[in-house]
Amino acid sequence: METLEEKFKNMHLLDRGERIKLTNELNIQKPEFLGPYVPNWWWWRRCRVNVLIACDGGLNFGIGGFDLSEFLTTFNELEARSWVDYRVTLAHRGAIINSANPVVVNHISGFNFDTSVNLDDFDQVWLFGIQSGGSISNAEINAIEAYMDGGGGLFATGDHGSLGRAMCGNIPRVSEMRYWDNTPVGSTNATNEVSMNGRRRNDTNTPRPGNATATTFDHQSDDYPQQIAVRTFGGGLPHPLLSIKTSVRPSGIIDIMPDHPHEGECASETSFTVNGVTIPTQIIATSFVNGGNISGSKSPTDPHCFPSISVWDGRPANVGRIVIDSTWHHFVNINLNGAGSAQSGLTNPDWEVIRQYFMNIATWMNRRRFFLCLRPYLVYELLRDSQIIEASLNNPGESIEDISIADLNSIGSLAEEILAEKFTPCFARYFLLDTIEEYSKEYCEMMNCWAPEINEKSEQKEKADDYYTGWLNLDLVLHTAIGAGFIALRDNKKMSTDDASEKDLEMVSETFLSGIKLGFNKSLDNLNNKFNGFAKTMRM
Repeated sequence: METLEEKFKNMHLLDRGERIKLTNELNIQKPEFLGPYVPNWWWWRRCRVNVLIACDGGLNFGIGGFDLSEFLTTFNELEARSWVDYRVTLAHRGAIINSANPVVVNHISGFNFDTSVNLDDFDQVWLFGIQSGGSISNAEINAIEAYMDGGGGLFATGDHGSLGRAMCGNIPRVSEMRYWDNTPVGSTNATNEVSMNGRRRNDTNTPRPGNATATTFDHQSDDYPQQIAVRTFGGGLPHPLLSIKTSVRPSGIIDIMPDHPHEGECASETSFTVNGVTIPTQIIATSFVNGGNISGSKSPTDPHCFPSISVWDGRPANVGRIVIDSTWHHFVNINLNGAGSAQSGLTNPDWEVIRQYFMNIATWMNRRRFFLCLRPYLVYELLRDSQIIEASLNNPGESIEDISIADLNSIGSLAEEILAEKFTPCFARYFLLDTIEEYSKEYCEMMNCWAPEINEKSEQKEKADDYYTGWLNLDLVLHTAIGAGFIALRDNKKMSTDDASEKDLEMVSETFLSGIKLGFNKSLDNLNNKFNGFAKTMRM
């Protein structure tokens, strides 16, 4: 068998797909033999993200149908695409099945949230619950709540009925964002909507071509996923959890999920007040039930729809973000690769779409410090991108003060385009806004189309006499400011060469921000002159 070094030396003999796979592997492992072939900055240490994934009951981490081995590749793929080192701890309330995945650094059996680990050591916690009887202790619930209030992100899911209630059903905020039991009589949703056999069960199995209904249980493991309806924001962007690069999905939207004969359900939108700030939850995806599905020997379904993905952005209250999914069948092997069934699972293209959803969750619910750590790495990587180099060196001797705002805008727009293709369009937009927020928080609040409308702002919006769309294309301000940031880095002799050291990375954000400040003000001055001139000319 060829060693990694031998594969690298024969890389020119591989087909394109094998070369891409090998490149990703080299990006993760960074073997010493690559030293002469890559620039110094390629060896800079990565931002570290500590992840805890906890299961109970029959869910585990092996290669069986109700295991999560396919899902765990999410973190390998994330490492291959960015400057991040994921350290994953796997935990089980009972006996754990170990994973051979290299991102896994620890396995814990007999897990308790208050005694087995210090939750503050983690940046994100994932909960996959199947047990319904009893509950985790009050001490464990308090530990999880303290973790969330300290800024940690939390993901939680179960399945139909009360599956998952034991681990997740009593956690503050989480308990109200999803039904952790069957929908009761008199609820806002129909009775028995999260049952296993009722006509109103959440059966999302997709009929195969030529069929009117889904007739067998194993439809959940075939290569026909369910179509979901996705909420859009601003100019048609989905929530960052459901964003994907347009070269994979032209719409830029993740519009499929694995299907299942009886999913759980997210609760209707509500709001939570934390640290004096009231923030609503947001339903970002809706699933559909086809009329007449029997999925084996179940009652034929009544057609309906239900909320299947819900989020809560605690950032305005300085606490952690929360993601809730209707079912862990969106994540386990039997639905992804068909393990334990007679089917083969999702096609490779559909699997890549679903895994992007997993990666988006892992990115979005990270602590705030993650984005601060990642910023200089991505900005420097963009600076070294051939397209940015070409654009920024159009007039290399021209000072930043003399470069036209049109040229600055084109550089910033190009940076967003590159990020959108490397990651997702929503990540690109959020990353740039998060960067410019250091200079103008008010502008970023205005531009953040995903920001939950906290109560005071919502009331003001309802009373305002305004258009549904704004007067101005404020993207010009964003891109001009970002473009000026890259010119400032270009003019920094240390950062514009391959001799930059990891210590020099510390000046990236500061230098970039100085350019942003100049470009931002330059753009606003032009806006002020044009808009005032227009108003004076047209006023009767």
